[in-house]
Amino acid sequence: MFKPKTLLLACSLLPFVASCISDPETHQLTPVEQSIMLYADQTVDSLRFYTFDSWTVTPQVDWITIDGNSHQNITYDFKKCYLCTAYVKVTPNTTGKTRVGTVLVQSYDYSYSAPFVQLGLLNVSHPTPTVESWLDRQSSIPDVAYYELIDSAHWTADSICFNVQNNWSLVFADETAPDWLTVEEIPGSKGHNRVNLTLTENTDTENERKATLRLTSGKVSNLITVRQLPVPKEE
Repeated sequence: MFKPKTLLLACSLLPFVASCISDPETHQLTPVEQSIMLYADQTVDSLRFYTFDSWTVTPQVDWITIDGNSHQNITYDFKKCYLCTAYVKVTPNTTGKTRVGTVLVQSYDYSYSAPFVQLGLLNVSHPTPTVESWLDRQSSIPDVAYYELIDSAHWTADSICFNVQNNWSLVFADETAPDWLTVEEIPGSKGHNRVNLTLTENTDTENERKATLRLTSGKVSNLITVRQLPVPKEE
């Protein structure tokens, strides 16, 4: 839910549905999002909720902070149900594991804990991550995962695709490039990127070839293993 906008704490004065004005004593606190998921290098997001009253938001973990004032004073009016937005800042997740934190939202006599889930992964779309363990399998939230690109012996071209929030680099992890794999050198700007790889054919019928790349966005790094399989013996 990355939103590249100026970080201000705002309360948009938008009327809600007609049911909000049926009772002059109506009070409510209704979240818009049930949970918010971020990648490891995402540092800003927001949470939204409906209320008639003044409100406060309080982070419950040290890696989440409120950008701007953590409260909004609203004069109660049973005819106006406000859509409110609180902007938050999140520190990069360099642990390599998923972490979960909450922000406490309070309004009138109501409160709820808004969960923020920050993955230990960068947003790499190709290859897709291989999950070692799950934080919540039912919701498809990995706890620990890694990236592995597997090519056949005769495959000579592939790519790595990703969407990052900072300037980035993609280099060989051991700083020594193997003679069978070349990585395209292109400027590393934030956003959607595709880096082309060139491979030579693997003529070995016994051994696969393997190299490890390090993708870095800001303070976050993920390893991407490139494997090229041996020639099938039946050939």
